[in-house]
Amino acid sequence: MSGKNKIRLLSVLIAAVLFLVPARAVFGAGSLDPDQKASLTMTLKSADEEVKVASGVEVSIYLVAEGKYSSSGIDFVLTDEYAASGLDLNGKITQSMIDDLRHYTLEKNISGASQVSDADGLVKFEGLKSGFYLVMATSLPQGFTSFVPFLYSLPYYSAEAGSWKYDGVAEPKITYVAPVDVSVRKVWNDDGNNRPSSVTIRLDNEDGEYDSVILSDANEWRYTWTSLDATKKWSVKEIDVPSEYKDTYSSQGLNFTVTNTK
Repeated sequence: MSGKNKIRLLSVLIAAVLFLVPARAVFGAGSLDPDQKASLTMTLKSADEEVKVASGVEVSIYLVAEGKYSSSGIDFVLTDEYAASGLDLNGKITQSMIDDLRHYTLEKNISGASQVSDADGLVKFEGLKSGFYLVMATSLPQGFTSFVPFLYSLPYYSAEAGSWKYDGVAEPKITYVAPVDVSVRKVWNDDGNNRPSSVTIRLDNEDGEYDSVILSDANEWRYTWTSLDATKKWSVKEIDVPSEYKDTYSSQGLNFTVTNTK
């Protein structure tokens, strides 16, 4: 994800469909074909009780290690771009290691291949080399707050089928948080004389100013912002409070009241 788009990473999680083979995989039942291209298909949807399909997600994959074939099997060797990453394919791969690899990829500005999920949340990468791939989202639509990056090896050995598989299928874990509404109303504590005809209220979050609105008799001194990011911390602030008034603030959840006392 670009610097402007923040993705909150979840705790340790590697999809059960992933079969991570060691750096050296020997020929077993079934044969390996060094010339066969691989594919990876993903369906993006939330794991909540009310499933939300994630369309319009940009997913990128990065070749971390290439599959090198020999008469005795296949070796996975880190590519030049990832040689200095410190990833050890011979040991246990943890989610923390994958998260570090994601940060390394972004810091080094390593190029990958990208696809955007369709209306059904489907993404498919085809014509892939044998190797280890880092998979992560580089953008998320509104409401989706995290995509857990993972590693996937192609081909992978299926013990159930007793053969090597070149077409991988994954269901990445992503989180959806429904958008929220934020409302504000103005209350006057005065005698009603010489009251300003309008006031300006600014809506802020931790990133700074988000929007502003003018409250007056025309909108009954209230306004509601709809479909806002629920992961943000929202607050309101009156701009240019008249000198003869003092402003105070109260709230119930995301319903704010601004009181001007003369």
